[in-house]
Amino acid sequence: MLFFIGLGLHGAKGISLIGLEIAKKAEKVYLDVYTSPIAKEDVDSLKDLTGNEIVKVGRDFIEDGLEIINQARQKDVALIASGDPMVATTHLDLRLRAEKHGIKTHVIHNSSILCALPGETGLHAYNFGKTVTLMKSGLTPSSTVYEVIHENLIRGLHTIILLEYDFSAGFFLKPNEALESLLNMERDFRQGIFDDETFVIVASRIGSNSQLLHGGKIRSLIDKDYSEPPHAIIVPGKLHFTEMDALKTLLKISEDQITDNSSKVKILAVSMVKRYVLNTRKALSKARERSKVEKKNFDDLFENIECYISDAERFLNMGKFELAILSIGYAEGLLDSLRFIKELEIEW
Repeated sequence: MLFFIGLGLHGAKGISLIGLEIAKKAEKVYLDVYTSPIAKEDVDSLKDLTGNEIVKVGRDFIEDGLEIINQARQKDVALIASGDPMVATTHLDLRLRAEKHGIKTHVIHNSSILCALPGETGLHAYNFGKTVTLMKSGLTPSSTVYEVIHENLIRGLHTIILLEYDFSAGFFLKPNEALESLLNMERDFRQGIFDDETFVIVASRIGSNSQLLHGGKIRSLIDKDYSEPPHAIIVPGKLHFTEMDALKTLLKISEDQITDNSSKVKILAVSMVKRYVLNTRKALSKARERSKVEKKNFDDLFENIECYISDAERFLNMGKFELAILSIGYAEGLLDSLRFIKELEIEW
């Protein structure tokens, strides 16, 4: 059998009683050290607590998984990981492969950074959107990171950005570098998310004795020293008044540093539809003038076009962006049809 045991956020002391019981009985115990750093004293403590040899393994070993799977065919194997073991997709993949090989699996869950950050900051857990990982190595394209944050902000949601940690290379992405990377993304994609005034929270070593939380505008945080990993950055969206109160009370962030990031984000559909509406109205006005000159009656068609334009504006105000785009597309299509069948010369 293959057990996945969560270590939580407090090192060796965070392992649950049931997790400890299973690790004591397991014939082979592995410790994942790639998803989050773990101190040598915690490794030694786990060895003392379980009475078992603790074998540290990295990403390649777990992604390959053959040795663990082959051993789990014959005996009980435990894989211990910081936080909750099923947050890492590599662990889920290993579990699925084991099950497909007929090996029973069992997960001992624990606290993770994803549930701890709302509790530590006072931001509401249900106001968080999709989480994303920022990697200097480029495995996650910057466009993906930016799009996730942009989509969350459009919906008024907060974003957790996990920063890369590579145990085998002894590398971690510093929050300073991450903030600079986010500003660089804005120069590339220009949707109004990041500038020096953007409000963010930098979380370092959550759950440890050296835990730190810094909140403020990027310009006030980008030059700070955040020391050792793990680190994460939160990009808050629309803030409830109780969240505002929590940030000021728990994190001691002054009110002038807290801003609504969602209020300034640009929605591509909005700018696109507004531009199309303006151009289509101009073209419709010219078409009406042209039809009078040529003494052709398209009043019914023009009325339909006007209705579609009005529908586009109405749907846009309702936040129904897909319908707004469809409506203005119909309006443009009707005008173009006159040009295509050579009934009326229309200038766009």
